[in-house]
Amino acid sequence: MFIFLTGPQGAGKTTACWRVLPGLRSQGIKIAGFVSPPLLDANGSKVGIQMVDLATGQNHTFARVVAAGEVADVGVYQLVEGAVAWAQRVLATALSSDVDWLVIDEIGPLELHQGRGFAFALDALADPLRVPNAIVIVREYLLNELAERLGRYDMITLRITPANRAEVSAQLVRLVLATRAENNRGG
Repeated sequence: MFIFLTGPQGAGKTTACWRVLPGLRSQGIKIAGFVSPPLLDANGSKVGIQMVDLATGQNHTFARVVAAGEVADVGVYQLVEGAVAWAQRVLATALSSDVDWLVIDEIGPLELHQGRGFAFALDALADPLRVPNAIVIVREYLLNELAERLGRYDMITLRITPANRAEVSAQLVRLVLATRAENNRGG
């Protein structure tokens, strides 16, 4: 099963995903990949993005919001030197690991429009034999483009908003556990 988590900016896509992972692990679900929580300043303003390796718990600052006069690599962000290579290693390891679910936060314009970042993983993500189960966070405006590019038959989209965040998190848990039950039955 391939689950897209999508929704407007700031709706809580990363938060919803991050919150369900400990419960899934406690059910024996093996998870690898990464989530990308925001880096916040003392006032709660987003100043960057960090990445957390779900297999090891290690984290790395991935990008920082550009300051006046700086050039952005993608959107309003400048990638931190060495961060892309680190994250690519995390994802490459996850793709070759024996896990139940791969989590990627997120596939965005860097991959789809620039062919950088995690673009190397798109062919693997398109293959249900290589990646049978995945949760991928994607921006709403890129959802159709990514779905078309992957062309999988088993895609489900969960749209998250601040109002339905808890409901979507519960639905995500149900889908993951149902997939495990189906796999255990040999289906």
